[in-house]
Amino acid sequence: MRKTFLVEPSPQGWRNIDREVGEAVTESAVENGICLLSLPHTTAGLAVTSSWDPKGIQDGLGDLRARIPARISYLHPCSPFASAARTRAAVTGCGHCFIVREGKLLLGHSQSLVLLDFDGPQEREVTVTVLERPFYFEAFAFSTAFGEMRDVTAQAEAVVARSGVRDGFCHLSVVAATAGLMLCAAGQTKADLWQDLERMIPTRGDFLHRETASDAGGHTKTFVAGTQLDLPVTGGKLLLGREQRIVYAEFDGPRPRDVKAAVYEG
Repeated sequence: MRKTFLVEPSPQGWRNIDREVGEAVTESAVENGICLLSLPHTTAGLAVTSSWDPKGIQDGLGDLRARIPARISYLHPCSPFASAARTRAAVTGCGHCFIVREGKLLLGHSQSLVLLDFDGPQEREVTVTVLERPFYFEAFAFSTAFGEMRDVTAQAEAVVARSGVRDGFCHLSVVAATAGLMLCAAGQTKADLWQDLERMIPTRGDFLHRETASDAGGHTKTFVAGTQLDLPVTGGKLLLGREQRIVYAEFDGPRPRDVKAAVYEG
């Protein structure tokens, strides 16, 4: 099933779209499968983050504006504001994929789907595609430390092996608002990756969201890192580049965490 809905212009630059997407999943009557969200826009993005405190999303938008400012030196002959908006949208992404399990989108209790409008306020369009597809499901758990970049490639590969799926794809999901999933080089120093993320979005004391500095910064870091990965499965194995590794990025720990894995046939 495919459904498109319109999101009203947002003066604050974002909208929570949990209700609209949830209704689309319910209408599809799909019990187990996969849900794809997409935006046909170049100046808006999608984020999976906490929306219980709107100030946390304001922090994220503020950091993106500060790191990717409107400037007159853009090569694209558009307004500086639209050009900056296009870069922000490219960084956050305008499409995401989620597990549908027991008739619902698989999200953490603190996770929400948020449309980010980088060049608004404008009316935006979101397309929800829900597909019935049986899958093998498993979660693997571990404990983390703040700033840890944990290689979870072996755990993901073990799930694929246990699934018995020969050809298809594996969806990995973090159901937390202050952690992400990334692909990086096997030889890359994890400390370097963390330091670059910290330079981009520093853990500091001036966030509007006042839970903790690491929690507030973690919400924004998920805008950049993302919380979902989709990888091909060929011959019963994950199809990764020779030097690619799957990394769990902890932006808030120490915490008990897990990764949800769904392996789809075909």
